[in-house]
Amino acid sequence: MFAELGAEADVRLVRGAEIEPTLVEARDGDADAVIIGGGDGSVATAASVLAGHEKPLGILPLGTFNLAARDVGMNLDWEEAARQLTQAPEGAVDLLDVDGSLFFCVVVLGFYPALVLGKPEYHGNWLVKAWRTATASIKSAATFPPLDLVLKDDDGREVRRRTRIALMANNDYEDLFGIIPRRRSLDAGYFTVYVSTHRSRWGLLKSSLAWLMGRWKEDKELTVLHTTELEVRVRRKSRIPVMRDGEIDKLRVPFRIRIRPKALHVIAPRLEEVVDAGNNQPEHADHEAGAPV
Repeated sequence: MFAELGAEADVRLVRGAEIEPTLVEARDGDADAVIIGGGDGSVATAASVLAGHEKPLGILPLGTFNLAARDVGMNLDWEEAARQLTQAPEGAVDLLDVDGSLFFCVVVLGFYPALVLGKPEYHGNWLVKAWRTATASIKSAATFPPLDLVLKDDDGREVRRRTRIALMANNDYEDLFGIIPRRRSLDAGYFTVYVSTHRSRWGLLKSSLAWLMGRWKEDKELTVLHTTELEVRVRRKSRIPVMRDGEIDKLRVPFRIRIRPKALHVIAPRLEEVVDAGNNQPEHADHEAGAPV
C-alpha cells in the first residue's frame, strides 16, 4: 500500500521484547517518520521512544480499542489508514508522565485493572471486548473494595474520595454519544481526573448509560478535576493495580502524574479539522485560550 502511494517503507515484524530497540533504531535512522502498527500499549512504547525528538510518529491501528489511533483521527481500516499516513499533517501532542513513564491516552485505577489482572487478555473485535468489559464491570464493580483516594495537586490542595474507579485522561473528553470517548484536544496542556463516588451497581449502570448518551457531565456522583500535576495516594495501600494505555501493572503509591505538553510529534489526520476550522473563522473573531480550572 505504501509503495502504491509513492512512499518507501522499511517494514519490520517484531516480537514484544524487540519493539523498543527497533523503534530506537528507526528513530535514529534516516527515515522521515516512524510508524507503529499495533494497539495502545505498543503506541505508548513508541511515544516514550520518540518523545522529545522531531521525527513524527504515525499510528497504524492494529489493536483492539485503538484509542490513540482514534484520538489522532486515524481510519480503523488499515489500508485507508496507510493512505492517511502519507497525506496527513504533523503536529505536537501532549503525553501523560506517570512516575517517569510516558503514555498517550489514559490511566485507570480501581476495580477494572484489578479485574483484568487475573484474566487472560482478549485480542479481537473491539465491540466484543466492550461488551465483555461492560458485563464484567457491572457484575463486580459494586462488590470490589473501594479505594480511599487522596489527590494532591502541585499547589498543595487535596481532594479525598472513596471510589471504586478513577480515570486520568490526557486532556479532556467531549460529551458525545458513543462507547469510545473522543478527546477534546491533543495539546491543551492539562489532564482531567474523573472519580466515581457511586456506591451501588445501579448507580454505576446509570453512570455508564449517561456516558454512552453523552450526558456524563450531569452525573452528580462523578468528581471532575483539571490539573497539570498530581500526587496520587491510597490510604492503607502500598501498591495498587493500574491500567496505563491498556497495559496492567502494579504501581507503588504514592505516585505522581503530570502532563508533558507537546512532547511528541505525530502524524494526525485530525489536525486537518483544526486547519479547516481556522480557515472558517470570522475575520475578526476573538478567541480565549487556556485550560479550565
